[in-house]
Amino acid sequence: MKRTVYLWLLLCLPYLLPAQDKPGYFALKPGDWFDMQITKHKDNNYYPVMEPLLQFQRRYVLRYRLQNQLPNGNQQYSITHERVVAYTPYDQKFGWMGYDSYYPPYKQGLDKKPPKGMFLLEITANGEIVSLTTDKDQPPLPVLMTSYSPQKQVGISIRSTFSPMPPEELRPAIEAMLKWRSANNGIPGLIPAKTEYQYAQLLTGASFPVAGNALIKGTLAHAHKKQVEIELGDSTLSFPVNSRGEFYCPLLLTKPERRYIAMENNGGYVFLAPGDTLIIEADADTSRGRQPRKLSGSAQWSSMLAEEVNDVFYGDEGMNTMYRNKTLQEVLAAQESANARFKAVLQSYEGKASPESIDYYKTNWQYRIADDWLVFLYNHGYRVAPEKRPFEGIPEMITTGIDTMPVTMNSYHDNHFSFYHQYLDWLLIYQQSRIGLSAGGSSEESSFYSNYFVLLSMLKGYPLYYKLSKGINESMKANSFAKNQRLKPYFEDFIRNCDDSSIIKPIIKDWKFMEHWAPGNTAPYPILSLANGKTYDLKTQHGKTTCLIFDHASYFQDSALVKMVKKHPEVTFVFAWINEPGLNRRHDPELATLPNFNSIEIKNQGDKNYEVYGISEMGKKNVVVLDQWGKIISDHIYSDDNLWDDLNTAIDDAAKAPRFSVLQKAGVMNIIGWSLGSILFTVLVGIWIYRVRIQRIKRAEAMKTAIRELEIKAIRSQMNPHFIFNALNSIQSLINTSQYKAANTYLVKFSLLLRSVLHNVEKNMITLADELATIRLYCELEQLRFDFSFEIDIPEELATDLVDIPGMILQPLVENAILHGISSKGKAGLLRITVGKQGAALLIAVYDNGQGYHPEAGNGTHKSVGLKLVQERLQLFSIAGQTASLHISNGNGTTALLTIPIESV
Repeated sequence: MKRTVYLWLLLCLPYLLPAQDKPGYFALKPGDWFDMQITKHKDNNYYPVMEPLLQFQRRYVLRYRLQNQLPNGNQQYSITHERVVAYTPYDQKFGWMGYDSYYPPYKQGLDKKPPKGMFLLEITANGEIVSLTTDKDQPPLPVLMTSYSPQKQVGISIRSTFSPMPPEELRPAIEAMLKWRSANNGIPGLIPAKTEYQYAQLLTGASFPVAGNALIKGTLAHAHKKQVEIELGDSTLSFPVNSRGEFYCPLLLTKPERRYIAMENNGGYVFLAPGDTLIIEADADTSRGRQPRKLSGSAQWSSMLAEEVNDVFYGDEGMNTMYRNKTLQEVLAAQESANARFKAVLQSYEGKASPESIDYYKTNWQYRIADDWLVFLYNHGYRVAPEKRPFEGIPEMITTGIDTMPVTMNSYHDNHFSFYHQYLDWLLIYQQSRIGLSAGGSSEESSFYSNYFVLLSMLKGYPLYYKLSKGINESMKANSFAKNQRLKPYFEDFIRNCDDSSIIKPIIKDWKFMEHWAPGNTAPYPILSLANGKTYDLKTQHGKTTCLIFDHASYFQDSALVKMVKKHPEVTFVFAWINEPGLNRRHDPELATLPNFNSIEIKNQGDKNYEVYGISEMGKKNVVVLDQWGKIISDHIYSDDNLWDDLNTAIDDAAKAPRFSVLQKAGVMNIIGWSLGSILFTVLVGIWIYRVRIQRIKRAEAMKTAIRELEIKAIRSQMNPHFIFNALNSIQSLINTSQYKAANTYLVKFSLLLRSVLHNVEKNMITLADELATIRLYCELEQLRFDFSFEIDIPEELATDLVDIPGMILQPLVENAILHGISSKGKAGLLRITVGKQGAALLIAVYDNGQGYHPEAGNGTHKSVGLKLVQERLQLFSIAGQTASLHISNGNGTTALLTIPIESV
């Protein structure tokens, strides 16, 4: 039997336990996201090369964001087109067409970023697609493809639209991702494409930690620092070296990367792509000379190529064109020699190094050659010989090479291998110089504003956004907060157009730093760190105007500075300079003798110099004027030929500056207004809450009083019938015994008594006089039946008309005294009612000379209803917080003592 019960319990246990949600296919929580880059190309690679040309390519970055985790284990995702890249060959005549949503066609006056296409996906807990639909509120929009390659005809613009992938094209990519689920959090890092019609997929980022898709590991003998450092993007990653000299560096790459790995004294360049592994064996001991590194793994040959080709790019091959004493023939000869060496190096690695690394260096080499041409022409005023006019006689190889160089179609935007960026900078100068030659040159100095529309008319795609970002950043850092208000619409336009976070984030960060220098603010860092480890507090200068000069090896004309310091003896000049070995020069000794001039060497903060000092780079300065309260009057004050007119104006403005600006006063008044309003509002709310609470208390008390009155009325409604019933019994008794005269007298007095009772029936409280008058009538009625004597004693000083007691409270006591005390004694019976006052209490004693009160001697069936009702009424007074009581005692009769507080009455 027991075994059967246990078996049933075991079978029913799963149904008795609380239900739990089924886990989803991917171990994520709502709000988590991950990015998958998917690429379709004939090479079936994660990041295909651009060679050979005229090959179709589509690349998308899809962001999967978990919206809902359902109880049945299903997961609902939104899939957003974070990036859309397309390269399509038009034909041999017009070349390539392209589009990149990171760098879309530039639009001025955008109010907000355009929406991105979105899909809605639901999958089961087993990884099966339930539904995949286009979000009707945010569908993928057709995009405009334009010419990306150099054109062979003038005046022709080729455009075409295409629609990003529909759900039926996206579905196979999702199915492949679901099939390749990994073991940890479920998101696959690499998914290869088996045919040219499938997408190769690459995990490029997530809101949670993910494993790397490339690996550098190995050993470093004789390591002292116990770490290796790898430059990745704009950051440097550090990895520990253990006691055995081993290191392990997982990396998450989004594209092929050329990076430098610092291994104490034996570092070097490496080249990796997603999916690569590189094993390095190196020795940090250089006492026997630098020992060669041993490389192995899938990235072995690509990394060896990176090291060897680096010597060609930066080696001494006579390609340094910065010196004016070189001729064009010398430059071309040096290029020919370097080009032969470069091709020989590439040829030696053909079939060994990866196609991506070969393409990477070939692409950057062509920009390296073009850079040399453009730099040489610039340094020689675009003359190939002194007797030639600018741009006259330039070899066709150079002009054709510059004009047909692929400006837009370059997938390698590597800031650390910057020949492409240098080429873009020099190309713009070259083109503007050619245009300006016939018009006599520009009428204004080159600036962001003069270049802005030139950039929009000449460039597109990444080159346009790179030059705009560089121009905005340089203009912003060179100018004051006030002047940058003119730049603000251009800055906002750029942020709304560009979708590349690697470009947007640095500009936004620097813009916030620039806003720290707004007039009315205090200096961003009022305590300056000095080079000697000490600090300098700018607050010590409060009380007078301060001219703060941050300098990083810029040019100062000492005579102008001495003149300025002497001109304003009321101003404290603080010259805060950053030491740059070999570049700083000593200032005029006279400056040290001036009492209002302080010179301090501040700490070089490196990349944080702009944040702390407002200095963007070496050779720059930031002149700031602070008023006597330490508030900024003006920043980045410019000197025209060391005349410092703007500085004089700023010093005059500082002397006139009020303690609080109009905006600050408005702000203080606004705060005061809001504070007073808040206080008033709080008081009103408090009063309202207080009144509501009081009303609730009153309602509760009224309800209690009503309940108490109803209870009293209920008890009285029981007492009155009880009294009437007894009176009628007495009349009936007289009639039955033929005492008609007595019955008639009894009936008259009963009518008077009944009239008195009915008159007070609706009153909870009546005067003591009325109560005693009623009792007297009642006693006279009962006297006709039992022939006893009674008396009522009232002290003269007690005003019975002014004292209120509960109505009919004495009648049950008097009735019990007569019926149970003296009814059998006849004329010998005595009833005495004594009224007195003790303190704040009214005392009423009802005495009879009967046999005494013995409730326990009864037969168990009779109970005095009247006494019970009196006690219940007295309990109601106790509920109200008052002390009313009834005490019955025996001694030569019975005495019932009733105590009622006069205050309660």
